[in-house]
Amino acid sequence: MTIPQPEPAKKRGRPRKPVASGEAAGLSRALIIDKAVELAKTERLSDISIVRLAREFGVVPSLVHYYLGSRDDLISGVVNHYFSERAGSMARPSGDWQADVRSIARTVLANMLKYRGIADYIATHNRYRLFQKVLPGETDYGLEFFNNFAEVLRQGGLSPKAAALGYHLLMQYLVSSAMSEISRLTPGRHEDYILARLDGLDRKTYSGALYVAREFAKLDATKTMEAGLDMLIEGIARLK
Repeated sequence: MTIPQPEPAKKRGRPRKPVASGEAAGLSRALIIDKAVELAKTERLSDISIVRLAREFGVVPSLVHYYLGSRDDLISGVVNHYFSERAGSMARPSGDWQADVRSIARTVLANMLKYRGIADYIATHNRYRLFQKVLPGETDYGLEFFNNFAEVLRQGGLSPKAAALGYHLLMQYLVSSAMSEISRLTPGRHEDYILARLDGLDRKTYSGALYVAREFAKLDATKTMEAGLDMLIEGIARLK
């Protein structure tokens, strides 16, 4: 009678590196994230998958998983890179919080328009909008940006309540401004169409529309962002 032998215990720890024909030389977590960041300039981050990245490098998806981890690691790594550029572009507080906020707002909008696929993700998802999933020793640049922006408001003398509300309203406004431009929703993108639709309307019936039509049709992302920003800052300054 043969006595069955117990199976050897499985070793725990990092999974074995998969073998892949055509494996890209020097593949690393940083290289994979850099590729995803580049793709996110023109593609939605939510559409950039592990499989898509594997095709970009000519490797099997399991190799991308080996270096990167899960899809959450991919998303957070890309968003953290996005925030690192934003935080790195912020000037030190000048002592004039309103001027500093205007400077930050322009930096944030430019950052969003550069990485349109990431801006779209931030506008439509809750995860990684503020805090990132980072490795030990890495900097959470979402937190870094939040801290630096909040510090400008603190040094400006705003109360905790006013600073919190001001930060939220400003970020909400900038996300809306970026998505308006990305989605081609600004009136200036459709000036000829708007004016053609309003041309020839009865002035008594549509007096309001015709009153603002020409100026409305000229509005672009830059004009609306700056004007709205001024209104917001003035309102925040009155908060207690």
